[in-house]
Amino acid sequence: MRGSVRDASLRTIAVFAVGLVLLGGILYVASTVDGRAPTVDRIGLTHHLSTDDGIALTTTSIEVVFSEVVDHASAEAAFSMEPDVDGSFSWSGATLVFTPDERLPLDTAFVASVGASVRDAAGNQMQDGAQLAFTTVGNPTVVASQPEADAEDVPLDAAIVLQFSTLMDTASVEEALTVTPDIEYTVSWSGERLTLTPADPLAEGTRYGLRVDAGARDSAGSPLDEPFALAFRTVQSGLEADIRFPADGTEGIAVTSPVALVFDRELDPGTLDDDAFSIQPDIAGSLEVVAAPGAAGMRQPGLRVLRFQPSGALEANTTYQVSLQPGLAGADGSALAEPISWRFTTGAPLPSVSNQVTFLSERAGIANLWAMNPDGSGVRQLSAELSPVTSYAVSPDGRSFVTGDGATLVRQRADGGGRQLLTDDEVLEVDPEFSPNGAEIAFARIDAATGGGLGLWIRSSSGGEPQEISLPRELTGASPSPDASGAVQPVLRAPRYSPDGAALAFVDMSGRVGVLELPADRLTTAPFAAVAPPEWLADSSALLVSGSPAGALEPVPAGDPVQPMDPGALDLGGFAQGALRLARLERGANSVDLLDQPPGASRPDADSTTTERYLFVAVQAGSADAAGTLWLASGLGNATQLLADGGAGITSASFGPQARRVVAARSGDGIWTVDTTTRSGARLATEGWLPRWLP
Repeated sequence: MRGSVRDASLRTIAVFAVGLVLLGGILYVASTVDGRAPTVDRIGLTHHLSTDDGIALTTTSIEVVFSEVVDHASAEAAFSMEPDVDGSFSWSGATLVFTPDERLPLDTAFVASVGASVRDAAGNQMQDGAQLAFTTVGNPTVVASQPEADAEDVPLDAAIVLQFSTLMDTASVEEALTVTPDIEYTVSWSGERLTLTPADPLAEGTRYGLRVDAGARDSAGSPLDEPFALAFRTVQSGLEADIRFPADGTEGIAVTSPVALVFDRELDPGTLDDDAFSIQPDIAGSLEVVAAPGAAGMRQPGLRVLRFQPSGALEANTTYQVSLQPGLAGADGSALAEPISWRFTTGAPLPSVSNQVTFLSERAGIANLWAMNPDGSGVRQLSAELSPVTSYAVSPDGRSFVTGDGATLVRQRADGGGRQLLTDDEVLEVDPEFSPNGAEIAFARIDAATGGGLGLWIRSSSGGEPQEISLPRELTGASPSPDASGAVQPVLRAPRYSPDGAALAFVDMSGRVGVLELPADRLTTAPFAAVAPPEWLADSSALLVSGSPAGALEPVPAGDPVQPMDPGALDLGGFAQGALRLARLERGANSVDLLDQPPGASRPDADSTTTERYLFVAVQAGSADAAGTLWLASGLGNATQLLADGGAGITSASFGPQARRVVAARSGDGIWTVDTTTRSGARLATEGWLPRWLP
């Protein structure tokens, strides 16, 4: 009996002992877990580039994965963004997700941080915080294409491939895409790559263009930085003429015009037969194979032009028939397979372009200077250059003009006579400007080999050697030649005489605007990266400038023609176009005053009769030619939109001799006259740009 009781007691003690051991183990494990501080296992982006997880899409959230379930309030309080971003939190177990209230701004650096104040359910606090540095994407771009831009001899069975910088919204890209000439094709995507496969072979010797407008967006909804354009030419078996000059069917051609064919490849001069060329009515002249002059020759060197230069003036108001028979061959042995024939009609020259609207036009096949009556009648060609004209200046009396193509300047009388090439081979000369009395022509000069600035120059409008304008080198940074270190000097551009003729304003492309009191006795400069020529007010007291208060423009590439001083021609992205500002610079001041005008304000033109009125174009960001809306300003701030009819954007405008009428160029829609009282307009010409209405 006693043995049984003793055995039972021993069993009970053993059970309690085992229980104590198990309980101790449980308490030990529990105390070990509860005492361990939480950590951040991972912090990352929910939406990022497929090729770089450190580049965020603008629709991204921030995901933080903790090692265990934590106290939500302490974790949310410990989370921050720099720059600060409003947003909301959501949870899934141990994962926190921060979602911004609005999409993040483009091309911006952020740091997401989790501080060390996060606690778990047991009250244990994190020992170390965590950070994530990332950058949001910029606007999407096309980073590569096949064929490459301006490719020649592209196979007829080639596909067109575009490589985007990020994943795109495929539907928006296909909606924004056009191909000219129109072809049928199928579309396929592989990540960021778009492939267009033509249904039929491309046409021989044809120049194709592809364009993706700014409506194309990436998968986060951000639009292209700027429209993308691609041009290429397919292979061909025979020699082809790209341009007939003057173009077939054109009227109003200058009586001093040459007759020319510009071919798609270099020619073999030895295959030229004078008898193969004819012009009727018959006129004496010389026929030869030559290189394109000026900027055209810089872009496409080699003997590509067949030019007939008449010995005298053509007959006015006369239709000429031109033909070239087969026989001419290219340097590569390709032959002209078919005869070429075309016709054009000359105009009647006038001694002056007074009370005329002048403008640039490609209607004759190559951009040149034209003029017409203020009602759009009497259209006639003034210049007849074989290199496209990009800028011009007309003398105050309207009897002569100077044209520029980004490389050379040519002076000529309004009636077409007296043509003189002004520029030497070693330099580029741009931005011509007549003095108010018409005695001088100011212009900018650039080193053709280096792209460096050679200062501002003047020449007498009646002839003679050019003279450099003396500018203090320590103020402008400019020099007539590279400095001792060989560094390329800043480029000075767009000289503009004040109406009183006593001062000359100009643009320093390194980021300043200058005013020189003549004759070169005082210079003042102000920081401003101008993208258009300065514009003097009527009383010469101040000038208007457009551009950016800070920064500088891209240098002139060595060996290339100089682009016009205009936001549509300079290398500006969509953001820079939209950020353009209009400013006033008082004569003698060293800083500009920004004007309260719409974003993108540029291309000012001042009323020559009052200091209270000026025109400007508010550039639409992303527009291929920097077109926008036209505004008439009264005073420093008030502005009224003109020609607000929903039509094509405006690229430039200028006042006419009458206070209530101006002329404007619309993108792809010609030249218009605008009534500033009714704010409405009427089209004068179906195409053209850079109009000016002379007194």
